[in-house]
Parts: sequence; structure tokens; C-alpha cells
Amino acid sequence: MRKKIFLTVFCLFALTAAAAEADFSRIQSRISEFTLGNGLKFILLEDHSVPILSFVTYANAGASDERIGIYGISHILEHLAFKGTSEIGTRDFPAEKKVLERMAAVYDLILAEKDQLRPDAARIEKLQKELEDLNKQASAFIVENEFGTILKANGAVGLNASTSADATVYYYSLPANKLELWAYLESSRFTDPVLREFYKEKDVIMEERRMGVENQPVGKLIEQFLSVAFINHPYRVETIGPMSNLERISERDVRDYLRRNYSARNLVIGVAGDVTPAELKKVAEKYFQKIPAGLKNPRVFTVDPDHGGEKTVTIHEDSQPWLVVGYGVPSVLDPDFDAFTVLNYILTAGRSSRLNKRLTITDKSALFIGSFAGFPGSKYPSLYLLYTLPNGGHDNNELQKVIFEEIEKLKKEPVSEEELRSAKNRFKVQTFQELKSNQGLLHQLLSAEVLLGSWRKAFDPLAAVEKITTGDIQKLARKYLVPQNRSIGRIETKTEVQ
Repeated sequence: MRKKIFLTVFCLFALTAAAAEADFSRIQSRISEFTLGNGLKFILLEDHSVPILSFVTYANAGASDERIGIYGISHILEHLAFKGTSEIGTRDFPAEKKVLERMAAVYDLILAEKDQLRPDAARIEKLQKELEDLNKQASAFIVENEFGTILKANGAVGLNASTSADATVYYYSLPANKLELWAYLESSRFTDPVLREFYKEKDVIMEERRMGVENQPVGKLIEQFLSVAFINHPYRVETIGPMSNLERISERDVRDYLRRNYSARNLVIGVAGDVTPAELKKVAEKYFQKIPAGLKNPRVFTVDPDHGGEKTVTIHEDSQPWLVVGYGVPSVLDPDFDAFTVLNYILTAGRSSRLNKRLTITDKSALFIGSFAGFPGSKYPSLYLLYTLPNGGHDNNELQKVIFEEIEKLKKEPVSEEELRSAKNRFKVQTFQELKSNQGLLHQLLSAEVLLGSWRKAFDPLAAVEKITTGDIQKLARKYLVPQNRSIGRIETKTEVQ
């Protein structure tokens, strides 16, 4: 009976996976592209089934493109990109501009004084008071959240953005007859940005850091874990950046960063929905051609040396224990990266995965177990991360022992053909689910364009995964899942510390 149920489920997975592959072939036939004279590429997924358009602007600029002193600036710019332009978000821009320029000058004077060998505390206090007064003056000119208000009044949904180690992405959807409104607003916020509410927004981000890192045990753990897992590479710094950087970054820093990183050749824009290539190209040339061509960001040339041994960081907190284990893996460009996707489904993804079944179902020693490759990014060599939370009465040592045991099993004997096929089919079904929406599909297309060199490669993992053998999984475990390539992060409860 169990065998019959397995075969039925297996067939359902296989049929769904086959349908997904056929659907991807149809999707590719609806995709076109064009590049403006300034180097800005547009990727269009036509879908005339409903009068809706989805938009994604992908900036090839994330935390890994920052440097010491301005860590966190990508995220700051993401917030400020919603503050409007010289025409949007202001009651009187000429008057507002004078106040904003004086605010920037005063802040520079504060930083210059703080850099003195013997800073004048009284002068800093006086300048700080002037900055506060100017901030009040500037607020009188602001039309709060007008950028978003205009979009929402015109039917926008899903207005948002995100910053990662590898990129910054802006996205939302609008009715199809609002194409030109989108083109005007989206181009203007990168060619005519006004960094209003700069200091207020920095305060918001610093509070995010307090809530997500400094007052959150898991946030503290990840920050310290990254600092030992990476030695020299920018992946060693959390995307939100250190508090000392956030406090010091100036408006001038943000403008310089925007000018360098938001050039036409460093952006890719995706549009999906009810529009033809000719219609899109017409508005693109009208509004986006004014973005300076600039240069595409060079790849980070810093390469971490081999660890040469296991690294561990432990923090003690008034919280439940946590365990994270990271193994060094190659970037998404390496063929081995796709094999880690299959490994996820063998080890942790789904009820039937090895670690999930053993830790959460059989032993009930963990509340959950998860894993993924590409932490904190996949543009460069990064980590295959496993993370778990012990159940009551169990501890990190117990879970760590089980994780290492299951990894050793992978090295000693190949997984069965049935287990491998199940993992592949679950991957395909999950991929199909993630790409069912136009918005989700655009994210994948643009990511492939930047990280892999072409949007067409967004579908390559499906073919690559199909070729992976049981022997490949065994080789993968033997090559990468070894102690000398491992970093471990642990939270131990304070009351258990002797």
C-alpha cells in the first residue's frame, strides 16, 4: 500500500514538473528585449490576458559593492528613492532646495569637527542645533509620501523595494493604461532625486538595525557569523551596515553612490503584461534615455583564502538556542551551484527530506530545519547555510551531531534514484510555483541577466538539475561539506552557561 501511494505521488510530481517545463518554453516565446542608446536594457514579457503591467527595476548595486565607511548606503538609498523629485513631494522646491543645501553643509561641518584631534564639543552642539532648526524648516515644504500617493491613486499595488548583498530592486504593478505615468516617475526618481527627510530616514534605518540586529539575538548571531565565515570579502558585513557607518553617512555620500551605481549600464528594467515592444520602447526612449550611460559595476576582485579549518562563533543570550552551519560554496556561475539546489530537497526541504524527517518528525529534537545555497548572496562564492532551532529539552550539540551524521552518510553512500528523482521533481514544482506570477518571473529574468549574463539562462537550472546524478550529489558532499570548509554559529541560553 505504501509503495502504491509513493508511486501515485511520484507520478503527480512528474506530471506537474513536465507541465512546468512546457510552460517555461511558452514563456520564453513571449519574451523580447531592447537596449537604449545609453546602454539601459529592457526585458519585456508580453501577457495580454489582463490589462495589468508589472515593473521591476534591477540595480546591479548591493551591499557587496560598498566600502569601509559607507557600509549600509545601498539600503539608505533604497529608502530615499521614494522621497520624490524636484516636482513631486514639495510645495516650493526653490525654497526647499536652499534649506536642504544648507543642511548638507552644516552636516559636513559637524563631521569635519568630529574628525579633529580635539573636537570642540560646544561647536558641535551649536551646529547640531542649527541642523535641527533647518530640518524643521525643510519639513514645512514637504508633501508627505507624494510619490507613493500618486501611484496608489492610479491603481498601483505591491509598491516596494529590497536591498541584498548583490542588488537593489524596485517593483510594483499598475493598470496597463498607466505605462507613461510609470515611465515618468521611475526615470525621474533616479535622474532628479531629492534626498528630502535624509536625517529622518537614517533614524528609521538605525531603528531597523536596533530592532533586527542589536536587540535581536538571531540578528546578532548572523552578524557575527558572517564576520568569521568571510575574512576579506564584503559578504562579511550585514546589508544594513554597522551603526557607526549609518550615523556618519552624509547626503553627499549618497549622491556620489547614486551617480556611480545607478547609471544606465548598471540598471536592467523588466516589464510584464499588456504592452507591445513598440509601445514600451516609445516611452522608454522618451523618459529613460536621459539616464547617464556610466559603467557597469566591476566585479569585486577580493577573494577569501581557504579557511584551513573550522571556525566557530558562540554568543550567549536570554533566548532559545539557535544553530547555523555554513559551508563555503562557489558562485551561481559554477555548475556545482545547481547541485546544491537538489541537495536542499534531499536534506531539509519537505517532510520527506532526511534532516526534516529525523529532527522534527522522528526525534522531535528540532522545531524546524532549513537550508539554502547562496548566503548572503550568490554573485560571488558564498555559503551553503543550514539553520535549526532546538525543541524543548534538546540542545545545539544534539542537533549538530545529527546534521554531521547525515552529511557523512551522503559521502559514504549515494542517495537512491527514487530519492533523487523526488528531490528534482519537488524543485521543479516549487520553481513553477514561484514563477507563476509575472512579478516573480521578472525578478528571475533580471537576476539571470545580471548574475548569469542573459535572461535566457533563468531557465537553465531546470535542465542542469535534470542531469545531476546520485554520484554527483556524493561528490558534492565530499568536496564541499567538509570540516575545514565549515563555519558554525551558535546561540546558547545564558542561564545554561556555567
